[in-house]
Amino acid sequence: MQTPDGYIWVATLNGIARFDGIRFTAFNKSNTPGITSNRFTSMVPGDRGDLWLASEDNNLIRFHQGRFDLLNEAAGIRPHSVSAVTTDHRGGIWALADEHSYKWNPAKQRFERESYSDDSLHFIPLWWVGTGFWAQRDHQLICLAHGRLEKYTLPSSLKPEQIRGVAIGGDGMVWVGTHDGRLGRLIGGQYIVQRGEIVTDFVNQTRRNWRVHISQNFARSLFFPSGDSEHGIPYNVLLRDSDDNMWVGSEGEGLFRIQQQSIRTLTSSQGLASDNVYPVMRARNGDIWVGSWPAGISLIRNGQVIRAFTQKDGLPGLVTALAEDKNNTLWIGSHNGVRVLANGHFSTPAGLPKDLPAAQVIFETKEGAKLFGTSNGMYVLDGANSHWMTTRTGLAADDVRVIISDHKGDLWIGGYGGLTRLHGGEITKWTEGQGLPSNNIRSIMEDASGEIWVGTYDGGIGWLRDGKWVDFSQDQGLFDNGAFQMLEDKKGFFWISSNSGIYRVRRSELEDVADGRRTRVISVAYGRADGMVSVECNGGLWPAGATDDQGVMWFPTQKGVAVIDPAVVRAASTPPRVKIESSYVEHNLQPETSQVVLRPGQTNLEVNYTALTYFKPEQTSFRYMLEGIDNDWQEVGSRRTAYYTHLPPGQYKFLVSAHNSDGVESVDSATMMITVVPPFYRRPWFIALLVAAILVAIRIAWTFRVRQLRKEQKAQQAFSRELIASQENERRRIAAELHDSLGQRLIVISNLTLFLLRRKGKQHSDADKVEILEEISAEASHALEETRTISYALRPFQLDRLGLTKAIHALGKTIARASQIEITTDLENIDKVFPEELRINFFRIVQEALNNIVKHSGATRGSVTVRCTKTQVTLSISDNGKGLSSEPRTIVSGPGGFGMTGMRERAMLLRGKMQIKSEVNGGTTLIIDFPIGVEQANERSHSSAAG
Repeated sequence: MQTPDGYIWVATLNGIARFDGIRFTAFNKSNTPGITSNRFTSMVPGDRGDLWLASEDNNLIRFHQGRFDLLNEAAGIRPHSVSAVTTDHRGGIWALADEHSYKWNPAKQRFERESYSDDSLHFIPLWWVGTGFWAQRDHQLICLAHGRLEKYTLPSSLKPEQIRGVAIGGDGMVWVGTHDGRLGRLIGGQYIVQRGEIVTDFVNQTRRNWRVHISQNFARSLFFPSGDSEHGIPYNVLLRDSDDNMWVGSEGEGLFRIQQQSIRTLTSSQGLASDNVYPVMRARNGDIWVGSWPAGISLIRNGQVIRAFTQKDGLPGLVTALAEDKNNTLWIGSHNGVRVLANGHFSTPAGLPKDLPAAQVIFETKEGAKLFGTSNGMYVLDGANSHWMTTRTGLAADDVRVIISDHKGDLWIGGYGGLTRLHGGEITKWTEGQGLPSNNIRSIMEDASGEIWVGTYDGGIGWLRDGKWVDFSQDQGLFDNGAFQMLEDKKGFFWISSNSGIYRVRRSELEDVADGRRTRVISVAYGRADGMVSVECNGGLWPAGATDDQGVMWFPTQKGVAVIDPAVVRAASTPPRVKIESSYVEHNLQPETSQVVLRPGQTNLEVNYTALTYFKPEQTSFRYMLEGIDNDWQEVGSRRTAYYTHLPPGQYKFLVSAHNSDGVESVDSATMMITVVPPFYRRPWFIALLVAAILVAIRIAWTFRVRQLRKEQKAQQAFSRELIASQENERRRIAAELHDSLGQRLIVISNLTLFLLRRKGKQHSDADKVEILEEISAEASHALEETRTISYALRPFQLDRLGLTKAIHALGKTIARASQIEITTDLENIDKVFPEELRINFFRIVQEALNNIVKHSGATRGSVTVRCTKTQVTLSISDNGKGLSSEPRTIVSGPGGFGMTGMRERAMLLRGKMQIKSEVNGGTTLIIDFPIGVEQANERSHSSAAG
């Protein structure tokens, strides 16, 4: 049965199936809640697409709004009590339960026992499934059929106890079978017994020459014409669907679809010489000539084969070409030469070369010359002017397969190698390089507007438009890339033969594609289901098809000649109804088809859709679009599944529409809402929280940075003050030393020198002079030493002469001698690590740290350690003194020093990070890490190697 939504449902003894024209979807006990048995005995349609099913275990199941439900006492009937169900044309439902009739009350959603079904009546099902129930009382037969209660008086010749079963046909006829094997009809109170097999014609309302046979045991068989024979199918139920197909639910043979065929095939059974047909030609008088293999030609007149010729009649071999000259003589090409047929006799024409290869096409020009296309070129039979034309003389191909003449008188010659046009004495040729869809030309056609089209073996078709070729293939919607023959009908369709069958395209659609108004054409394909015995058409031998005077087309195939009348070919005019059947998220079936939700972490979505059309459903084409992702419709051909992965979070609308085989589009698109839930970190509240956190973090970072900058500013200001104070102290110290020390010694030297000069006239002993000179020398030595001390305080000379490493060694020894503190140094070579102008900073840090040990630590030992790696230099200075009891920066520097602040600033100049570890009475350790680059590390390595 077919429900209002368009689906066809089939109830079987192994479950129930839903059919969309392509796919069966099975519902059974194992996969569907509510179904208690896989064996169903009857099924009827209800209101608004409901299904009512009676199962073999005597339960009643209702399919309502997409789910199956088992009916029980709550619905007014007892489980395991229902033996049949029936309906009327308005969707009313009756159930036969416990031998009584119950009617469904939609308002109360339950069954109610009918008033006429009292305890004296014991109903049983009518014989034919789903039609109703019957009971008997006295001499009355009471039948509830399709919602109508009828009472029939039994004749005296028919006793109630004799009745074996009752059936009511679609025409209302009541059939009664008896236990003794009789089957008859109740008509006007009389029981008319039918002898033998009974034939009824109620199906003839929609199909001519269809018959139903009813056997004595109520079994029915449908007989219908199929080709030139009649086919019979035993059946339980018949259905005529919305596309005018007839469906037959058979008795043990499955489900059949019977549809009108568009193609009639003539074979040897109808008189052809043989079945493998190649050239097919229309004669001037309207006759059709058919050449077939093995050797044979057949004459067809008014659709019937009236004469066949074979080798027995003089045919030399396999027929390869047919043509008719101006004298109505038939020319026949074969593998064993050319023959002509005139007045029923075959003869060999004069003037042809003895070694002429098999003629694949024969053509007569308007001047009367005969052209023979062969695999070695084209031979022109023209009396004394007879000659060969090949690629050497200008043809595009030597293997010539087709020759036609257009309305201008130009000759068009096609073959395996390209296309040639002869216009007077001018030759023009085309190949793939000049735009042909393929070099393998099999057909040439001049359409009704005088334009040239070519069909190829493997590249589709080409249109010579304004001097340029426009090509069409499967990429543009052709059913097949083969085009062995092209014929145009009166409605503007091109009919094209191929290895996969015959297909039809509309010329105007080809023009729309060429002009960019559409991307694909609609191809309607015809094959076995349409009446072809073989879908493989023949071509490459000319003519490969013809149109007769009535517009009927004849195409050669491997098994007969296929005959199509475009005027009566059935068209699919009903728009397909598109449905979304199911969706899967991460391969899990979703409960709804109207919407689907993808949770975080779910990335794979599959949507299954269909179009409910039953005429050429395999040629239905689809397109879909996901609003929010796709900018335009996605043409997907016959594919019925859409796949999406990694959709961004958001709301989307999925739309799908369909075209049937004739291009009629669905009225409405099927839609599904898709929601992709973002992960928590992409939800608005989290983003707002994150933005707030970032703003707070920025505020904290800004505040921290401001404080740090202020701290650094204060440190810089302190450093500047200490620097200025140090500079002033240094100036005072130098001034004092120059005045008090060096100046005084120079005065003494000066006075002693003057003393000697003033007394140069006087006599002095040598001892006196020596004493004075020794005193001058001593003072000079003291002055020199004080000069060196002042110079060392300004910049130690060892730094430039000996390098940074030895300068620090010397510093340690100097302080050790001056302070009585044991100073040890353990230094790796760092002479080339720091830039020359910055090495003084490293030295001053060490100097200041050792001065602090001497002045403040109270230590007896101190150490200086320097370690180098490829990425940093680590300076460690420690003592065993009393430690620090306050912040390191509060330690005051001595004269010429900068204290802790100065050391930090100098460390920063070298990008160093300083830390101080100290415990009360546990000593102090100063650690500074200085980062270095690769170049400095390499220079250090070279320096160490040189050292």
